[in-house]
Amino acid sequence: MNTPLVTAPAGALDRQYITRAKSVISGGGFGTFKLPDDVDFVLDHARGSRLTSLGGREFVDHVLSSGPMVIGHAHPDVAEALRAQLSRTSTSYVLNRPAIELAEHICRLVPCAESVKLVGDGSAATFYALRLARAFTGRTKIVKFEGGFHGYHDAVMHGTRPVLSGSALPRPDSAGIPGLAAEDVLVAPFNDAGAVANLLAGHEVAAVIVEPVQRAIEPRPGFLGELRRLTSAAGALLVFDELVTGFRLDIGGAQTYYRVTPDLCALGKILGGGLPLAAVAGRRDVMELAAPGRPVGQGGIWLSGTLNGNPLAAVAGLATLRVLVGTDALRRAHEHGRQLRAGIAEIARRRSVPLQVIGPDPAIEPVFAEHPIVDYASYQRADLAASRRFGVELIRRGVFVNPGAKWYTSSAHTAEDLELTLDAVDAALAVTRPAGA
Repeated sequence: MNTPLVTAPAGALDRQYITRAKSVISGGGFGTFKLPDDVDFVLDHARGSRLTSLGGREFVDHVLSSGPMVIGHAHPDVAEALRAQLSRTSTSYVLNRPAIELAEHICRLVPCAESVKLVGDGSAATFYALRLARAFTGRTKIVKFEGGFHGYHDAVMHGTRPVLSGSALPRPDSAGIPGLAAEDVLVAPFNDAGAVANLLAGHEVAAVIVEPVQRAIEPRPGFLGELRRLTSAAGALLVFDELVTGFRLDIGGAQTYYRVTPDLCALGKILGGGLPLAAVAGRRDVMELAAPGRPVGQGGIWLSGTLNGNPLAAVAGLATLRVLVGTDALRRAHEHGRQLRAGIAEIARRRSVPLQVIGPDPAIEPVFAEHPIVDYASYQRADLAASRRFGVELIRRGVFVNPGAKWYTSSAHTAEDLELTLDAVDAALAVTRPAGA
């Protein structure tokens, strides 16, 4: 049975290590994610659906390491696979059995995957997918969507926070990106197939890259299918960024869930079972451009990495996929999301708070808005500041979320976890009011 949550403020040990982190890690965080100081903590260990900080604070976890831990932390099958592999080797740089078996699983499960390249993280996967598309088509321009996030490389770091909604002339979202990079990037509103059609008609486009569920915004019926039709007609490739949706919406990802097959896809998060691993997968004729030794004059691309195909990450991914295929773990992750969605909606209704829950069941997001959320512009009209305050209040009450972002559910969450989460939602909404309420 799960133990009661300890929700006291950060202890001395947490504060000590947070101070130490700030002295040696830029900004005191590993990337862009950083909690406010008054709720920040340092992880000691994680089991199942729970996190425990160095100071002994316990949290129900709805971040799940930003998504990978769909069967929970320290799952015994994954832990045993890692122990066995560690006694053999942790890395190789040559072909190894776990990586080959993982690639076979991807090709069996994912509709577009005729061939696979294993890489280190999701950004590398989307980067190489676009490089492959450009090499295959001989074109340079890509289409992406307002608010869509595809990693850290220059081409896709445009339009994630556009200044002008609907503009096909994006601005870089980071310092250090050369202005020339924007010349080959076109940006369309999500869920607007007409805008994509216009861009494809006016430009020689190599690829359209899309999160099938953009952050937590679901596609309108027929939108992904229309992207498939438009790209095929224009001679462009369709790339699904399935870092989030892969093996989560369905064991075959968004491709089986929505019944639309892209030319290429990027996979990660769940794929690595909690270790750094991702993949670009797709049509064999496209993927063959990344074959070792293929001449540049024949469209050959450079794709390599010291830890590509890492056997330790591969066994963690294999163990995770075997649990998802062989048990009802994915069904339970979906059911837990459905229960949270219904519970949050009921609490918001009872408290007369204009809050809706968007996103598919295992990756929901509470949003303070009454209007439909269909694209970046409508999402930006929500009270995002209230969403962030709400998230911080949940952390104070022992429920770990990424304030103002999506929540994940896993098969490891229990009825008690969901009850504790909804109790915290009720208490947090009592002190979180949207603007004008």
